[in-house]
Amino acid sequence: MSWGGFTAAELEWQYNPRETVPEFMTHFDRFVKLSDETRAQLKPKIDVRFGDGPKETMDVFLSPDAGAPVHIFFHGGYWRSQDKKDYAFVARDLVAAGFTVICANYDLCPDVTVADITQQAVRCVKYVYQHVGEFNGDQDRISISGHSAGGQIVARLASCDWEDILGDPNPFCAVVPISGVFDLEPVRHTTMNDDIRLDEASAADNSPMLDAVPVDVKMMAIVGGNESPEFVRQSDAYAAYCRRSGLTVPVYKAWGANHFTVLEEVFLGTGSLFGHLKRFLQP
Repeated sequence: MSWGGFTAAELEWQYNPRETVPEFMTHFDRFVKLSDETRAQLKPKIDVRFGDGPKETMDVFLSPDAGAPVHIFFHGGYWRSQDKKDYAFVARDLVAAGFTVICANYDLCPDVTVADITQQAVRCVKYVYQHVGEFNGDQDRISISGHSAGGQIVARLASCDWEDILGDPNPFCAVVPISGVFDLEPVRHTTMNDDIRLDEASAADNSPMLDAVPVDVKMMAIVGGNESPEFVRQSDAYAAYCRRSGLTVPVYKAWGANHFTVLEEVFLGTGSLFGHLKRFLQP
């Protein structure tokens, strides 16, 4: 047994969406097409640099109006793959609803560690916060979301000491982890760890479920109803962990959605959770 009573093959199926969703390339191809169309339509600021790392850049999809709410999205890929350019579609309908949307990149394992990625995400938020006027944004209406590994990233961001970093104890009006991994120990026992290179200590250090519970943060978690039982359990367990310390984190199941199509349910105007997302991202 590798972890939690699972065989190695069972754990791989639970945590590797490319095993759970064999047709994953169909979804990736659709994301690329939608993202190409979104960039052509919205003409964003591409590769705005927020740090010194090779991939510490972001694409900014501007609201046409000043003082707009700002939403920062962190892509998934198990900290080892994927790129912001293929997730531009998350901006399309939020921009139409009046948001500025920022798709952030970060360097990837094994070139960096998961802890390094968290610090890059901190630099991204700090840059956006300090330059929000250049992005037609309102400093009091900055929200963040992330998918899969990005869910872990935004949960960690919610627990940062922002008073020390920015002089603002809570720079986010809303935080939305989507299909997140909040306890990294099981990942350590999968083939993905060949690149991620977690050991027992670093898995614990980077697990939001072993981190301080965010204080005074409005957060909801989202997971696809057709995701593996372990991905569903991770969101439910993180919400329960937060609740024990007094933070209520509702968990929304996008019924019928897998680990990839959940993004369409959340960010596309036709999705079952898009209307709720728009409302939740406002103070």
